[in-house]
Amino acid sequence: MAIITEQTGDIFAAPAHSILIHACNARGSWGAGVAASFKYHYPHAYKIYHEQCINLSDGVTLREYQDQLVGSCLLIPPQAEAAVSGTEIDSALSDEAGGNVGQVGEVGDGEVKATHWIACLFTSHGYGKNVSPPDVILRNTELAVSDLARQIEAVRAEGSVGEEGRIISECWAVRINCGFFGVPWERTKEVLQRADVRMVVVRPKGDDGEAELKGGRERGRSGRGSERS
Repeated sequence: MAIITEQTGDIFAAPAHSILIHACNARGSWGAGVAASFKYHYPHAYKIYHEQCINLSDGVTLREYQDQLVGSCLLIPPQAEAAVSGTEIDSALSDEAGGNVGQVGEVGDGEVKATHWIACLFTSHGYGKNVSPPDVILRNTELAVSDLARQIEAVRAEGSVGEEGRIISECWAVRINCGFFGVPWERTKEVLQRADVRMVVVRPKGDDGEAELKGGRERGRSGRGSERS
């Protein structure tokens, strides 16, 4: 059984070389809540994720291709992130997410080397009115985390040769699935505990899980901000 440690804080303050884990839809959008915060901090990682969701294979429809992504994990290595002004990114995210930007940090000029890996767990095909049912999301979560465990093992084996950029230290996650995907955190936690991935699960100080779940369902019904996981 995996060890899940829960604490309050800022997931983006995770130690260098950590994997930051969150649940994603397969339609290529990080438009609100936690997803928008990931997009803010890691725009190049978002671009990789988005392109993965629309990178069609020959002979299949977009829907068929995205269905193939569900239940898998996209593990994105640390990227050289182009820094932009807070005003620019706040404006962009406000337009897309209805002002729900989430946790953000100061970004300077130039380019900075991100030291975090990003793990995108494809647990739902869609979002909003098209979000997958809870039982489907939980089954996809189990498959995606197993996929992540295999990738971590492979990366750590490669990293043993001493390539610093391929080091993985810890796994940190948000309380996946319990926002706009509408799955109670305790149900997802049970799935994670059966997985072979030890992780720290972080929620913002003062965050109420039940309030988050209720808010996610209400926002999901309205169709606004529904990309949040």
